[in-house]
Amino acid sequence: MLLSIHIPKTAGTNFTKTFQIIYSARIHEDYGTEMDLTTVRTPDPLLVADPVAFGEKFSVIHGHYHFLKYRDVFPKAATLATMRHPVTRMVSQYRHIALHGDPSIPQHRNVMEGRWDLMELVRRAKYATNAMSYFLEGLSIDNLTHAIIQEHFSATVERFCAAVGFNPKDARIKRLVAKPINSRENSDWDSKAIPIDPDCFPMIEKHCQRDLDLYNRALERFVT
Repeated sequence: MLLSIHIPKTAGTNFTKTFQIIYSARIHEDYGTEMDLTTVRTPDPLLVADPVAFGEKFSVIHGHYHFLKYRDVFPKAATLATMRHPVTRMVSQYRHIALHGDPSIPQHRNVMEGRWDLMELVRRAKYATNAMSYFLEGLSIDNLTHAIIQEHFSATVERFCAAVGFNPKDARIKRLVAKPINSRENSDWDSKAIPIDPDCFPMIEKHCQRDLDLYNRALERFVT
């Protein structure tokens, strides 16, 4: 079993296509529970009751869930996390909320209606500011099996493919890694989202220190 933790706004959607190439229908997607800290860490009782049968059907669990959700269900599973520099990840999440947020969520509504700028979201949404630390709680970078790092997407995807015995030079993989990541963030997001002042980035970095430490450690292990 491979536990693939898609931390929001880290090219995990792009990477899903790699799984589809390698594992076909043997991917179980776990999305939609990440807004609730209990649910995002609580596995389905039916899965817990018979993990062997689940493992016979699926090779990968991929989605917005925390490592703790499946740690005790599949204690010997390999692990993967999609990662990104925490400042740009937070900027991307802010823009996503501004354009596509859920107005029933008070924090989202404050952003969507212009009451919170990026820095206000950073100060108030500590869970989002250090999202990687929350999603990977209980799993050290030293014990992480694979990482897909957005700033090094091509290299880390090819490294993953080689590690699982799939040809990283496969034409489908080469086409995938050559495509722009989240290209919609360019002109569309810049024109429609609430403006962002790059001068605030150093302050955001201070709030993201836990995630920055994780990110730098992942670079050391999987890139440099």
